[in-house]
Amino acid sequence: MKTAIIVDSTATLPEDLSVLDNIYQIKLSVIFPDGEVREDSSDPQVIANFYEELPSFPVLPTTSQPTNGQIYEVYESIVAQGYEQVFAITIAKKLSGTLSSLEGIAQEFSDRLTTYTIDALSTSQVTCHLVRECLRLLDSGYDAATIVPALQQAALDAETYVIVGSLDNLVKGGRLSAAGAFFGNLLKITPLLEINQEGVIEVIDKIRTERKLKEKFKGIYDAANAQYGDRVHVALAHGNAAERAKEIAASMSPNIVANDVPISGLTPVVGTHVGQGCIGVFILVDVDL
Repeated sequence: MKTAIIVDSTATLPEDLSVLDNIYQIKLSVIFPDGEVREDSSDPQVIANFYEELPSFPVLPTTSQPTNGQIYEVYESIVAQGYEQVFAITIAKKLSGTLSSLEGIAQEFSDRLTTYTIDALSTSQVTCHLVRECLRLLDSGYDAATIVPALQQAALDAETYVIVGSLDNLVKGGRLSAAGAFFGNLLKITPLLEINQEGVIEVIDKIRTERKLKEKFKGIYDAANAQYGDRVHVALAHGNAAERAKEIAASMSPNIVANDVPISGLTPVVGTHVGQGCIGVFILVDVDL
């Protein structure tokens, strides 16, 4: 069965996936206070430039899900290319309205192709991992009845942690008081966030030293490795903090070679909320089939 995959821009797909003819991307946007709208981008230079600009913004931009018009265009193209089914894998429903919009529009095309939607319960490297697993399972001959629950389980098994890059961004975004940021910076406290199994962001720790931070992630990796063995992998994403991301990856286990770990940029839509220097750490688990 001819199959397409739809993914949103926050996945930051690497080139080997983004060039595939059957993968379609819908893009979220960043909206600036002066009305300028920029489409989200996976381009490393665009991402780097955005993070360099970000500290200078007195008011943070806002973010927006893909337009209905954009989703319609993607569906029209998929139908025109003769696809029979679509797997749509997107950013967590509780973080964005992207999946809800896509589900509504998919209903209008249900007489021409079947859409299976997967809530990544996260973003970035988790979405990217689910796309790879979907392709692998399709190549192995599995059908949607097997693939959909397998990907849903992989989304539940994945873990997402975010090291906040800038307390100032949390203040600008209304998530932290100026006094809280002052004392946090003074004490060098780093909030550690997690996107939980419901796709909701929560603060799980406040860490004072880099050593403690690395110990935390080593413990997280060891626990996942004990549970999943060879099925577990690590990936990272960052906002202009590539070297620190590599150091964190390497510190998680002597078996991890930092240069072999997938490390991407966090797109502007994600980075708007967590600031320059942010790092996402992802525990990814292969489907057990």
